[in-house]
Amino acid sequence: MFARLSARVASLRLSHLGAEAIAGSSRVGDARGVTRRGLESATATAPAAHRAWSARSFAETRAGPSGDARGFHASAVAPMASRDAKSMKTHEDGDKLTPAPRGIEPPLTSWEAGAKNDPNFGKGGGGMSAFTPTASLRKRKTLQKRAAFLMQTLEQEKMREIARASPVTPFRPGDVIRVKVAVLENRGRANAFTGICIARRNRGMGSSFTLRSVVANVPVERTFPTYSPTIKAFEVLERRKVRRGKLYYLRDKPLRYSRV
Repeated sequence: MFARLSARVASLRLSHLGAEAIAGSSRVGDARGVTRRGLESATATAPAAHRAWSARSFAETRAGPSGDARGFHASAVAPMASRDAKSMKTHEDGDKLTPAPRGIEPPLTSWEAGAKNDPNFGKGGGGMSAFTPTASLRKRKTLQKRAAFLMQTLEQEKMREIARASPVTPFRPGDVIRVKVAVLENRGRANAFTGICIARRNRGMGSSFTLRSVVANVPVERTFPTYSPTIKAFEVLERRKVRRGKLYYLRDKPLRYSRV
């Protein structure tokens, strides 16, 4: 038992010396690295089998990565597979998108949809234009309702006018978007920002969308008005697979989920 323990201690000492020879950070006596004298003194107390093994191991470690045997060289360890930077799958062409991409054209109002789907719509007095004189109305409304109807009609007209000339294409939450916005304080020069759309807010002329990205390992979120005239370019780079309309959960995820 004692002989086997002594042989084990000697073998561990020899392997430690071989590892330090490659690392170049050990000191035997006053010399830098492992010297032949130090190795011979260590192998003097070991059996013949261990002395042969130590000589072979020392030769393999000296050979390094260029020899047949790598020994203790760091390149002998298989490198780990790199982690995917996006960690989110993307849609291919032809995939069904849920939620579906949607442009910035305003949807039909209730009176427009009624006049389109029902031929008898408006015979009871409703569905008349917002600019109909009060004396010509067949169904009177309160002043507050008429004023709200006028503002809603003007807002719809302005949204359609902007949508015809806007470069914004149909998009959805989860899309990686590059937006180029003119900075009025900098003589109107364009500034580009690329990020993943985490939210889209539909509030008429106050509609907006939020892009999230990582800049210098710091998460950055920017909100852009959808109907802003300062948007000069809009491009959808890729569509990632998401199942929600609001991707606020990315704020609690690692930064690799928000990289673009």
